[in-house]
Amino acid sequence: MGGDDEVMIRELAVDDRAAALAMNNAAVPAVNPHDEHTWEQLLAIADRAWVADVGGVVAALLVTFGPGAPYESANYRWLGERYDDFRYVDRIVVGPDHRRLGLGARLYGALAAHARTVGAARLLCEVNVDPPNPSSMAFHAAAGWEPIDDLEHGPGKVVRFFQRPLS
Repeated sequence: MGGDDEVMIRELAVDDRAAALAMNNAAVPAVNPHDEHTWEQLLAIADRAWVADVGGVVAALLVTFGPGAPYESANYRWLGERYDDFRYVDRIVVGPDHRRLGLGARLYGALAAHARTVGAARLLCEVNVDPPNPSSMAFHAAAGWEPIDDLEHGPGKVVRFFQRPLS
């Protein structure tokens, strides 16, 4: 990748949806899988759905929710019961050909700027502990995210919640 001018953080467009869905499903079990129908439902209620576009290629994806969304995720509900001034990262995925280029950090930077403009005090997310996701754990720790708590969803499914204060 050349200079920064090749990367554009922008809203996920209708024409990006199939590529973003394929990227999402290639990242399972780090994120939940979707089919076309559930993917469309998720995007319809999301606060933000952004991509990192590298030379016209959807290279990374970020989907977020604000408080009070009609989202039935157990993780989102758990956080919504405890916080009311946040933006929740439902998923951030970087395609395998575009890792280690700073795209995740750029998406998070755009999200932090947006969250501040709407008065959010923090960003929230979760990372799988079981099944383990060590690269995401390391990424979030290096980016200054603070662990909050763990939640067990059942055998083989534990997540760790993180926050990144915006003040």
